[in-house]
Amino acid sequence: MALIVLLAVGVPLLLLSGGAAVAMVLTDTGGGTVADGATLVLPSREPLDEPPAQDTTDPATGQTGQDAAGQTGQGSVGQTGQTGRGAVAVGEAVTLAGRTPGLQMTVTVNQLVAAATPASDLLKPTAGAKLVAVQVTLVNTGQAGYGDAPSNGAWLIDTQGRQYRSTVYGVREGQSFGGSATINAGDSRKGMIVFEVPEGVVPAKFQFALDSGYAEQKGEWTLS
Repeated sequence: MALIVLLAVGVPLLLLSGGAAVAMVLTDTGGGTVADGATLVLPSREPLDEPPAQDTTDPATGQTGQDAAGQTGQGSVGQTGQTGRGAVAVGEAVTLAGRTPGLQMTVTVNQLVAAATPASDLLKPTAGAKLVAVQVTLVNTGQAGYGDAPSNGAWLIDTQGRQYRSTVYGVREGQSFGGSATINAGDSRKGMIVFEVPEGVVPAKFQFALDSGYAEQKGEWTLS
């Protein structure tokens, strides 16, 4: 009788204990063989470390690869936009391109008149001012025709870094362009560009650009 009671109580306990063991195996997140129909829960894992960034510094220049490759060669262009050239002396020619395809002019500053004489007694500089004239030769060395007022693209800079625009005054030292100029390919024009500046101003530089000064390239001449 006692044996029967023991079997009746022990077998369910044994089955219950085995079921718990099976459940423990199925929920073990460490992997291994899983019985059919069970849901496998993989153990979590840390993300892989990112590979270290590659050092692209050029040991010769100290620049990174992006800096070395991203430059556009602006250093070959002078401050005034003259490709490969800085300021030139009076008498030298500078070839400038315009915004119109095929527009190219070779510009030469021939002379500077630091204290020019007004061409008319009716058109004189204001009190305390004087006229400075720069003679320029324009040669059309491109394929497109030139049509502009040359004085619109001209600036005079003094030794103090102050900048002046041209005026409509004429001078006795030479004929002006007379307003606008039309220059076909292969043709040329010469004329005075006049500036009104305060007395005592010393001209230092002359700048010129096509398209009334809006072209990207600008020529620059040293006057003093």
